[in-house]
Amino acid sequence: MIDFRYHLVSIVAVFLALAIGIVIGAEGLPPQIASQLSSEAQSAVKANARLSAQNDLLRHQVAADNAFAQAVSGEVLSHLLDGEQVVMVIAPGADPATVGGIASALQRAGATVTGEVGLTAQLLAAHGAGERALASLAASLTPPGARLPGPAPAGAIAGQEAIARLLAAALVTRDGLAALSPAQSQGVIGGLGQQGFLRVTAPSGAAVTPAPATLAVIVAPATPPSSGDTTSNATLIALAGYLQAAGRGVVLAGTVAGSGPGSAIDLVTSGGAGVAVTTVDDADTAIGQITVAQALRQLLAPHAAAVAYGVGTGAAPSPAPSGTPSPAPSGTPSPARSGTPRRPAG
Repeated sequence: MIDFRYHLVSIVAVFLALAIGIVIGAEGLPPQIASQLSSEAQSAVKANARLSAQNDLLRHQVAADNAFAQAVSGEVLSHLLDGEQVVMVIAPGADPATVGGIASALQRAGATVTGEVGLTAQLLAAHGAGERALASLAASLTPPGARLPGPAPAGAIAGQEAIARLLAAALVTRDGLAALSPAQSQGVIGGLGQQGFLRVTAPSGAAVTPAPATLAVIVAPATPPSSGDTTSNATLIALAGYLQAAGRGVVLAGTVAGSGPGSAIDLVTSGGAGVAVTTVDDADTAIGQITVAQALRQLLAPHAAAVAYGVGTGAAPSPAPSGTPSPAPSGTPSPARSGTPRRPAG
């Protein structure tokens, strides 16, 4: 949860290497120099011990924070999302424990998880002829006269964007005004599944088309994509934007390790994505999973703005709820509680 511990491990390794090198190199040196180097080696060993103790303390602090979050989660989440329908969209490489933790938090908050839609690497990695094939597939699966959310796809990943736009229309709805009928949604999701671009499961584990949801959570990969991958982040961000336009709110959630430089969450919060959506960068922790549910509740308020939550630089630690939440049945949510979070740049 705390990035500093990783830096401590690197520093410890450097000090150990330095100490060993000094001791080995000191043989055959004049006594005065050898004594000075020995003193420096002892100082390095003591510094290493201090850093190790600090690392242990931070690790225990993180464990205690998560234990506390788990202990109070029932009270904190109670009735937070009563009556809401939430669909989870899982990116390739997402951490299964994080997915399960978020789903559990949503259910404790009173939401119904309509299903998990697993994107495949085949969809995110398509380029060239594959990307053009996606555009053709999206056109063939789009029902005549369908009113799809957001702007029409354009640019280098127009194929992935076309699929994302169509998928958003099939998965979420705003105040009962669905863009597609249940039969049309089933045709879209089934067609994408047959082509190997989706794997859809219900909470029971059965492979069925999820019922329309009002809210969505996208779970990002546990590690950022490779530097040569230019489509994965862009596709996830485009899908987040379309889900936001089609439904009542979306949260892009990731692990601490997977939300750093080069990740989709980093692009959104830095303003480099060109799309403002709410993010949670520590969803692999109990605190972050609670925050995902709280963030969705915040998005139910009229004119709610996108916010960056988590442990990243400048991110708000949570929506900072106050008071006891009242039930929020679908379509008539109670107002979101106050907080002072940071909004993503851009």
